[in-house]
Amino acid sequence: MINQSRHTRYFLSSLYFFLLLFLTGCVGNHLPFYYYTLESSKQTERGTDKSIPDIMVGPVKIASFLTKGQLVKQHSPYTISIEEQHRWAGDLHEMFSNALIENLAVALGSGSIYSYLDNREPGAVQVDIALLHFEKDFNGQAFLQARWKIIDTNQVLLYSKTSSFSRQPQNSEYSALVQALSINLSNLSKEIADTIRTTTFPKNRR
Repeated sequence: MINQSRHTRYFLSSLYFFLLLFLTGCVGNHLPFYYYTLESSKQTERGTDKSIPDIMVGPVKIASFLTKGQLVKQHSPYTISIEEQHRWAGDLHEMFSNALIENLAVALGSGSIYSYLDNREPGAVQVDIALLHFEKDFNGQAFLQARWKIIDTNQVLLYSKTSSFSRQPQNSEYSALVQALSINLSNLSKEIADTIRTTTFPKNRR
């Protein structure tokens, strides 16, 4: 009788456990997903500036924890969460690169700005970028940090810098976070464009 009672309790507890797993899985499978895209700069486009050399943007390298497809939040300098319901609408590398190229084209008034993957002309000045942070930090700020450098047509390093930009989102919505990240990207683009505009390039660059 005792053994039968034990078996019954074991069966009921096992049934409850598997039922709980099943219900949890069902609820999890029906959580909505939200998708986000980066916004390019809203600056007014300049007239064509013929003094700007052809520019090749890339390679663009992105820290691996940012490339999972989801938005990222920091909780401390040592912990992050991957926001499963809130995802980039496409490949972050592609979106970031395209937005950066578009921002530079507007800021510099140049139509001769290309992706490193699309054009590796020897006569183009290269902008090499490593995106280190692109997430909500533990202070609630949209945070971008990138290490970038400008390389001339002879593969000589002309300039290098690590830039950081923080911006408070307008509210707690993830769309506001993405908007703030886009503004940070626009500010990074402007900094790179200003540096290119004031840099002296070799006369025989083409």
